[in-house]
Amino acid sequence: MYNLHKLLWDIRKNPEIAKRFLDNPYPVLDLYGLEGDAREAMRTMNFKKLHEIGANPYLIYFCAIQLQVDRAKYYAQIREEN
Repeated sequence: MYNLHKLLWDIRKNPEIAKRFLDNPYPVLDLYGLEGDAREAMRTMNFKKLHEIGANPYLIYFCAIQLQVDRAKYYAQIREEN
């Protein structure tokens, strides 16, 4: 969980990491050692799944903002309105 939280934090604080993630998430996911559900949820930007696996909601939300996810779409995903 630490690696996931570290990635969420770094995306939020470092626009270069966010850009690299948006350009090609695989090298970033590899750099942070993410595997399994956490890797798949980040790769697909499945924020609901990140909540379900126990990631910090604050970090998820602000990571999504940095990744330029529309807030209405973010909340719809969390509420499973998609």
